[in-house]
Amino acid sequence: MIEHVKGISGSKLDEVARIWLDGNLEAHSFIDPNYWKNYYDTVKQDIGHAEMFIFEDNGHVAGFLGMDGHYIAGLFVAAKYRGQGIGSHLLESAKQTRSELTLSVYEKNASAYKFYLKNGFRETIHKLDRVTSEFAVNMKWEKRGS
Repeated sequence: MIEHVKGISGSKLDEVARIWLDGNLEAHSFIDPNYWKNYYDTVKQDIGHAEMFIFEDNGHVAGFLGMDGHYIAGLFVAAKYRGQGIGSHLLESAKQTRSELTLSVYEKNASAYKFYLKNGFRETIHKLDRVTSEFAVNMKWEKRGS
């Protein structure tokens, strides 16, 4: 059910980009919605070339995890699929390909922060995101024995 790809296009890219935008608007109500809308086209273009783990259900994207090296650039699950373990499955798939993973999550996004803690990540640093003026938490996961 999870496809590991480098680059996507067409309707799959459209679905992933829409999930990215909707997810950011919902999870980050503390950031001006125009911030996400203004980056939509750039992010969509980047997604088209990125390493992705994509979870599909009946031919539709239910969620995805995007990678940039060892950095998780984004993990999003479409609203109607949340609470079904898809995010955990995507994260486990990424863990199978790396000895360490890093990410950044906004401090105010408590549900995402707790999700990553539950999945073995630890805090490395808190810092101010100068673009959004919000505090972010950098986190890291390391494979045991690494």
